[in-house]
Amino acid sequence: MLSRAVDFYRLQFRVMWDWRPGRRALLRRAIVSLLVGFVALGLTVAILPGMKVPDVATVLAAVIVLSALNILIRPALLALFAWFSVILLIVATLVFQAAVFLLVAWFVPEFQVAGWLTAFVGSILYAAISGVLAAIFSVDEDESYYGALVQQLAGRRRDVVRSERPGVVIVQIDGLAHPILAHQIRAGRVPFIARWIRSGTMRLDRWTALLPSQTSASQAGILHGDNSFIPAFRWWEKGPDRLMVSNHPADAAEIVRRASNGEGLLSNDGASVGNLVSGDAVRSYITMATIQDREQGLGKSHAFYSFFVSPTNYLHTLVLFVAEIVKEYYQAAKAQRAGIEPSMHRGMPYPVARAATNVGLRSLSTALVMEEMYRGTPVIYVDYTDYDEIAHHSGPERGETLEALDGVDGAIRSLAKAATEAPRPYEFVVLADHGQSLGATFLQRYGKTLQDVIRELMGGAVTMTSATGRVEEWGSLNAALTEASRTAGATGALTRAAFRSQTAEGAINVVPRTERSETAGEAKATVEEPPELVVCASGNLGLIYFPRLPGRVTLETIEATWPGLTASLAKHPGVGLLMVRSEGQGTVLLGPQGVRYLADDRVEGVDPVAKYDEHAIEGLRRVDAMAHCGDLVAVSLIDPETDEVAAFEELIGSHGGLGGPQVHPFILHPAGWAIDEPIVGAEAVYRQIRRWLEAEGIRLGPAEAVAKERPSAGA
Repeated sequence: MLSRAVDFYRLQFRVMWDWRPGRRALLRRAIVSLLVGFVALGLTVAILPGMKVPDVATVLAAVIVLSALNILIRPALLALFAWFSVILLIVATLVFQAAVFLLVAWFVPEFQVAGWLTAFVGSILYAAISGVLAAIFSVDEDESYYGALVQQLAGRRRDVVRSERPGVVIVQIDGLAHPILAHQIRAGRVPFIARWIRSGTMRLDRWTALLPSQTSASQAGILHGDNSFIPAFRWWEKGPDRLMVSNHPADAAEIVRRASNGEGLLSNDGASVGNLVSGDAVRSYITMATIQDREQGLGKSHAFYSFFVSPTNYLHTLVLFVAEIVKEYYQAAKAQRAGIEPSMHRGMPYPVARAATNVGLRSLSTALVMEEMYRGTPVIYVDYTDYDEIAHHSGPERGETLEALDGVDGAIRSLAKAATEAPRPYEFVVLADHGQSLGATFLQRYGKTLQDVIRELMGGAVTMTSATGRVEEWGSLNAALTEASRTAGATGALTRAAFRSQTAEGAINVVPRTERSETAGEAKATVEEPPELVVCASGNLGLIYFPRLPGRVTLETIEATWPGLTASLAKHPGVGLLMVRSEGQGTVLLGPQGVRYLADDRVEGVDPVAKYDEHAIEGLRRVDAMAHCGDLVAVSLIDPETDEVAAFEELIGSHGGLGGPQVHPFILHPAGWAIDEPIVGAEAVYRQIRRWLEAEGIRLGPAEAVAKERPSAGA
């Protein structure tokens, strides 16, 4: 027992010593941390009457003893309490902190503490002040928390897989276009990624996201190799008369059911972190498609509990969370004063969603990936949504958006450092699922939504379901809260109680009601009868359905039912092209000044597709062939001078359709890994990464392949 304890602490100090970026950085951080602790303890003593110190030297001595006790004793708390519940761990940690203050008084007699209550309040106050100061002086920029996490994980794992074969960590930076990343590298941002590229370690390439250029289609293609049935982020299915929304738990699970053949990129004992689909992962965390699976989720993770082993961690995160909200209000007001256009309303509840994504979920996702790396997991796929979230509201190239990109760059740097202590070597692939395009929205430009325009062309008095709310930004937070509600003990119980009114079918949904799908019209649709009109928006792509008319409704039927609708809509200044199927001509693309016939690729007048990407026709053909393609498919205008589009949902940074950088994501990969074919479409990304994995000895498929891949386990 004694030798095991000695080995444990020897490992802690070795990893801590090796983790820091050099001895000077270690010394520098120790000095800064000591100064932060000195100021925090001094303020705590000044505020609490039950604490007294005679001089500055006593404060310094108390801080040194306090730090030493925390380093020596706190790691044991995780091993003792972590698997009971987060609440119990927090309580144990707080009691420990109070006990430490009393122990400091025993080691430094001049440091006077009136009793347990004073020690308890003092420990909370000290942790809160330390968290604020750490945030101000960026004490944790060298990944000190992650360093501690790595120590704990490396010391406790009993199922570690050790192998000379490399594993692969795939990092998705949601919504980042290749031209924007390349520009930021030239501008001096993303320093870690830039170093990778300039050193020749990694190579930056681009790929083309075919229509629809959005996360569920891209992830289903990348992780499962099949997105042939996903026409948009939201779509209507005739027959069952239901609206599919990609980041609703049941719908995400259905997407995986349709896409999976058991050979997803994560099928070989892989791990999914923060995604929409699972990639057939054995372990999934904050993954929308699996949050209703009680065998998956945060409750299975050590890293989730590790975060709560120090009050400084969660108080520091709380400080950063609040600071992110304040920053958003400041940046929004500054942009408004400067008259920056296009712009949009950025008030509540968006600042909370931004803080949750940019602070809490980024840290949690990084910790979960590290845990899987220290398990020796062959393939890990993580999605960082920070950049995409802010780009939707601020624009893909605005200052606050690029700050979030730097934050993701820092998280990747942390993962690369953690890889040096992993039980197997790791290669990295960093990619985007799509890009984003800027532009004032359709509503901002014309004072009406797309659904309003269509409804007027139909005569006005129709029942309508519009799926245009901003639901994508809440997906990861919903997944995290749902998985937290399923953890054991008081943690899950308290989370369930707090969000009971926002829980349906076991999943928490914090999307504001104003952002969800709505039914409108003078007459309400009944349960037995679907609405007359459904409009689904995915950025500047709009799918328009007439659910009461069976099958794929033709141009001739639409014109006979609502004369002039298609011609008027095609000539609207906010619509770049309109796709509809004709009984005699096949599928046609209508533009304001011309028509293109897909069957024989014939053009009359001005080609409505010419102003879009070179692969636009290929993407339109794919969507046209899908079973649940809209009766009408609208793509917004694109400004040829600025590449700006007009989203059909209220987001000035958008994706899902055609035009601008949204269809030009990037892929960053080891320089020695060649790209074998032009990567056009997410399914081609799957094929390419699969070839890379197989070249490294990682086979994909069901459990029998896993047994052959995993050479040894044990710690």
